[in-house]
Amino acid sequence: MKRVVILGGGSGGAAAARRLSRWSLPGEVEVVLIDRSPWHDYRPDYLWVMTGLREPDEARRPLSLLTPRYGTRVVQAAVTAIDPDARRVDTDSGGSFEYDYLIVALGAVVRDDPVSHGLEAPWELDFAMDARKRVAGFEGGRVVVSPMETHRCPPAPFEVAFMLRYLAEQRGVLDKTSLTVAYPAARPMQSFGPLMVAGFGGFLEQYGIAFEPDFHLAGNDREAKVLRSADGRELPYDFAMLVPPHEPPEPVRSSPLAADSGYMDVVLPSMASPRYPNAYGIGDVVAPTIGLGMAGVFAHLQAEHVVSRILDDVRGAYMGELYNMVGVCVMDAGYMGVGVWCDFTDKLAGRATDPDCRMLGGMRVFRALKVAFEKYWFANVFGS
Repeated sequence: MKRVVILGGGSGGAAAARRLSRWSLPGEVEVVLIDRSPWHDYRPDYLWVMTGLREPDEARRPLSLLTPRYGTRVVQAAVTAIDPDARRVDTDSGGSFEYDYLIVALGAVVRDDPVSHGLEAPWELDFAMDARKRVAGFEGGRVVVSPMETHRCPPAPFEVAFMLRYLAEQRGVLDKTSLTVAYPAARPMQSFGPLMVAGFGGFLEQYGIAFEPDFHLAGNDREAKVLRSADGRELPYDFAMLVPPHEPPEPVRSSPLAADSGYMDVVLPSMASPRYPNAYGIGDVVAPTIGLGMAGVFAHLQAEHVVSRILDDVRGAYMGELYNMVGVCVMDAGYMGVGVWCDFTDKLAGRATDPDCRMLGGMRVFRALKVAFEKYWFANVFGS
């Protein structure tokens, strides 16, 4: 029996555990999943936690459910070191785990930063709860939403702005509210191609939300309530939602698996380390190195592909699942949902500079689709 160790219980890690159980034969693999948290968080729910549409326990499930459902051994511990030469993972519990195959799904880590501290957008569950308290007292004013740099879910800052606009209208304070997305690129969603730029630009115009281009957030005068960009521009605010900076997890950054950026280095389409072919990376922990956005849908599809490669290797067969480089994202704009479809195949293969992206909204049906997928995810992976 081969041991597969999965690091991280997010979208990619949970999907990998499920697939290994569903696709493997009895006695083929032992699966160990290690995560510092006892919970699997469904991150798209964080915005609804902020707005009071979900409570924290509705946005997560215990990772321990994977044990009776799939036979996965779940270890609650923080990964402290990855030694791919010894094929071993060390944890802060004092336990070490040897592996035959490794799936690294540790994501990206939000870094505490003085610029965004206390004004964080809902990129973690505790940030969402803090944001809920701030939103509860919202009475209009100058609203600024700004990501600091590369972050999870590229469209989400716009989704935050759309939801705050909806909130202002529902509370009857839209006439004394101005909204601005201050963005670290010349155009909205610039790296996703011209159709996405036009689509998001059109929605911003439709909702009366200003766009501040090339705004690289570098300072925050809290007393004067002014954000400053790296080039010296100033943007006053009464209410700010700032996406904090992200960084690679330390166990990856300090291991031989890391690229120069600190995120894990992998080869496409296998998602395997170029030096250690039995070590795979999926999700946000590899997104910057392969030129992909950080999103749970990509982690999910990569997990399926990697699991098929592992089982092919175990069986000596080579008919693995094709890596599907297509992603779908659905945003809640308050009044309606906005669907986004992207095919990254040509971009990741170096045949195109931009992914092939299309907007599929907005319509109310897409908002219902977002709710439906949340229910499907929990039922399909955790049985509840």
